[in-house]
Amino acid sequence: MVEDASEVLKSAAKDGHECELEEKGDCIMDIEAIATLREQYCVQCLEKMGEYLEVLGPVLHERGVDVCLALLQRLSRDSSSPKDMAMLSDVLKLICALAAHRKFAALLVDRGGVQQLLNTPRVPQTLTGISLCLFAFASLQVLGLSCG
Repeated sequence: MVEDASEVLKSAAKDGHECELEEKGDCIMDIEAIATLREQYCVQCLEKMGEYLEVLGPVLHERGVDVCLALLQRLSRDSSSPKDMAMLSDVLKLICALAAHRKFAALLVDRGGVQQLLNTPRVPQTLTGISLCLFAFASLQVLGLSCG
């Protein structure tokens, strides 16, 4: 287990996250970098499982709509680095996966999600995610909630 954790930290160091190498070759990351990695891995994990019906209940219970909107807003505002753009792309994929559920999509649209998507920077890393999210909302016919 400890070996797996050290391998993750070493691979994170190779991916550009800051760390200090000790004499033994171990990588020590600061708390902020670890928190960022944890957030990124949670988003990626949820994105992979998002279309499963069993995921919807816990996501809604833990205010997943509000979390997605907060991440989208924060990353859209502070999207200056390539790491932020990659995370923003992952959040868009997560929203798209969870939008397979009509209830999630309706809540997201009702809480201003379409406007948030339209305010997202249109760069090559985000164009596909924005398009897929809007397509998912249109397919479920939940866009009328924000326009009507």
